[in-house]
Amino acid sequence: MSGLTLTRRTMAAAGLFGLAFPGLSRAQDAPSFSTSDQRQGLLTAPVTINDRGPYAFAIDSAANTSVIARDLAVSLELADAGEVTMHTLVAGERAPTVRADRVRTGALNARDVRLVVTGRQGLLGLDGLLGTDLLAGLRLVLHFGRRTRVDITRPRRWRDNAGDGQRLNAQNASAGEQRFNGLLMIDATARTVPCKVIIDTGARMTVINTALARQAGAQPLTLPDGTTLGRVLSPTGRDAVAEAMLLPELRLGGVSLTRVPVLVGDFHTFAIWGLADQPAALLGVDLLGLFRTVIIDLKRGELVLDP
Repeated sequence: MSGLTLTRRTMAAAGLFGLAFPGLSRAQDAPSFSTSDQRQGLLTAPVTINDRGPYAFAIDSAANTSVIARDLAVSLELADAGEVTMHTLVAGERAPTVRADRVRTGALNARDVRLVVTGRQGLLGLDGLLGTDLLAGLRLVLHFGRRTRVDITRPRRWRDNAGDGQRLNAQNASAGEQRFNGLLMIDATARTVPCKVIIDTGARMTVINTALARQAGAQPLTLPDGTTLGRVLSPTGRDAVAEAMLLPELRLGGVSLTRVPVLVGDFHTFAIWGLADQPAALLGVDLLGLFRTVIIDLKRGELVLDP
């Protein structure tokens, strides 16, 4: 398959980095779901809980715990289910949980579901998020364009193939691709540096650790406000400072992304996955959105990128 190069120019990236600032991350009311509603760069799906709704839930392929907004859990009178430790990008955080009898959207139909409870600030005003605890074994089809949408389907009996050569199947093109603790992780290259990339549909911006930034020659990126600092936000509302940088190249099999804007930091999530000292990245919706269609098969452990 011939190589494909996509360029993300610095000026276009500047607008995306605005999404990483807490000033644009304040809680908003989100009482119901609109099919055209993709909030602030997050991919959402209409979810019914105990046959009520639908509600706007973010689709997060890198979260191993699903979350519901506190006020919605109260209005639905969901039963308390104790506390758990939720490992977010920022930290390991204790959080209360509730139980729902039934959670449904697309091909997802789960019963007796435990959901972490948080405020809306960390959810950017959404009603909740669906993680791999519920999405595991399903197939996510992300459609980008005039009307962005997510289809949650059952896995196919056959593989999504590369078609006319303009489509990348990561399992064939990138050695070592695997499901990592329920997440989808692929081998990639930044310049000549091998790195691990986790596909993160819950991240508005792509995040890399300092090992990757240093070894791949990432350079500081000045944001519209004249600074080089942005912030990342956890679902619980906790945030952390990150450095805005420009990664010269990120190659995913036969696809080369050049001049890639990223947020950089040695965050808790990299340590939890054993990647603290190994070049690694979370591939966010900012870069996934460069493609027309993205298919994430969480059962087969496959990624397809269709430009």
